[in-house]
Amino acid sequence: MNNLIINSLLILDLKNKKAKRVEFTKGINIITSDSKDGNDVGKSVLMKSIYHTMGADAIFDDKWTFEEKSYFINFSISGSIYQIYRNKNLFKIYNHNFGKLFSTTSRKALAEYLNSIFKFNIKLPNRHDDILEIAPPVFSYLLNYVDQDHMEGTSFSSFKGLGQYSGFKENVIYSHFGVFNDEYFELKKDLEDSKQEQRRLLQDQSTINNMLARLAIYLEGMDAPTKLNTLNIELEKSKEEYSEIVAGLKKVKNKLIELRNNKYDLEVSIEEVVKKRGKDTKYFKLIEDHTCLVCQQKVEDEIQMRIKQSNQLEDYYILQDEFERLSIDVDRELKRKEEEYQTFLYKLEVYENKLKIKESRVSDSLKHLGYIEAKENMLHELNEILTQLGEIEKDIKIYNTKIRKYTDLKTTANSLYSELMTESKFEFDLKEIREDKIKNIKQNYEARGSNKAISTIIWYFNLLKVKVQLNTKVLRFPVVLDSPNNVESDESKEKALFNLVFKDINDHIKSQLILSALGFNSNDYEEISIDNIIHLNNKKYSVLNNEDYVRNSWILHHLFDDEEELI
Repeated sequence: MNNLIINSLLILDLKNKKAKRVEFTKGINIITSDSKDGNDVGKSVLMKSIYHTMGADAIFDDKWTFEEKSYFINFSISGSIYQIYRNKNLFKIYNHNFGKLFSTTSRKALAEYLNSIFKFNIKLPNRHDDILEIAPPVFSYLLNYVDQDHMEGTSFSSFKGLGQYSGFKENVIYSHFGVFNDEYFELKKDLEDSKQEQRRLLQDQSTINNMLARLAIYLEGMDAPTKLNTLNIELEKSKEEYSEIVAGLKKVKNKLIELRNNKYDLEVSIEEVVKKRGKDTKYFKLIEDHTCLVCQQKVEDEIQMRIKQSNQLEDYYILQDEFERLSIDVDRELKRKEEEYQTFLYKLEVYENKLKIKESRVSDSLKHLGYIEAKENMLHELNEILTQLGEIEKDIKIYNTKIRKYTDLKTTANSLYSELMTESKFEFDLKEIREDKIKNIKQNYEARGSNKAISTIIWYFNLLKVKVQLNTKVLRFPVVLDSPNNVESDESKEKALFNLVFKDINDHIKSQLILSALGFNSNDYEEISIDNIIHLNNKKYSVLNNEDYVRNSWILHHLFDDEEELI
């Protein structure tokens, strides 16, 4: 059995040169004062100062300017003596002859150093990143101190500064029981990380499945080549067809222009022949009057003139016929070429309509190819997700299997806790505590009225009894109870409570007990061996005095001799 024993407490008011020193012994220590006028003489100050000096933050009365005081405790563990000094947030630890071992203003650093002495710590997941860390010293003392002004049943309310870890109650209690350890918290963190990753992957899986379903809808109504080279072949064919149409159209168009020019020339020629013929006909008519049109002389050889007239008119007729024949041929060719031209125009229109369709198909094809590529990528990603999910499921199964061992230990602890709480409930007739509220340590009940102190103390003590049964080798800290005899308790309940405390301390918890009580009379507990009774006879609010300061001033010289750098 490994116990921490508080040997002495010294409170110093350096400014006013006052102090109070009390000596404790292993076993049961009682700090008491007169039952009639013994209130406000400093019992609670002494009780609160014990774990305050050890690194916790007690809840002092406003009248006690705790930051203006210095605190010093001499304690021993397994025969080794240590001394700890506190002023505000400065802590110094010394060995038995005041050799400075450690100093710090960091509560975390203090916890780590005390762990090297206690061989015990409470580790909790940091609320910001869930990284496991050694919690401040106060979490090691939670089961061992009850403040008379904060007896609130199943909640740890006797210390300040516990809110830095969310939901710490369960973790702290099971850690004290030895149920939770580093492996458990690491497993819980790994399990939670895996579940978080699993939730993320499942969300990704759902998202991809939804996208694949949408792609299936898009692809189902799409008629387009799935291969890019097929699409290119179609586009090349289209291009050749267009070139043929344009070339043919251009050729016919040029031919039409040529024919229309020819027709125009023929029409002009015919018109000129007709004019020329009319002019010559008029000339030869004058000749019939035997008068020359040039010299106005009489024409002698009339027959010869008539032959000449006849030949020229016939030439005009022949020439006109020839022009008209050529014109008819040109008209026929024009008609044929115009029909051919219309045919090409029709082909172009048909092609353009087909081109629109092809453009649509090209767009669909590109979309189709994009969808296919996206689908293939999604299926690849989905396969990776399914593989990862399979691995995570295996990890979660392994973590749960390992954690099940701790669940069984919790069940054992809760069963023992429930059994002890049920016995206490019936022993003290605590009807206000419902049985369903004491099934496991996570449940809460509220202490009320005259049973407030009893309901609170039995909870702390039963937790300590479970702890010593399940965690047998762990360091046992002193149990510090600040006036558990609540003013509302009657005498019989007070005695029953004290008997419970003394009996459990001696028979089960086996720790040092430091208890304060107003008007404590050891004769009321003749069967109990009280190891140390400290009477406070000072005036109200005057627990510190000059005599103690003078007697203990030598300690100050030792405390301030060594000035190593702070950690």
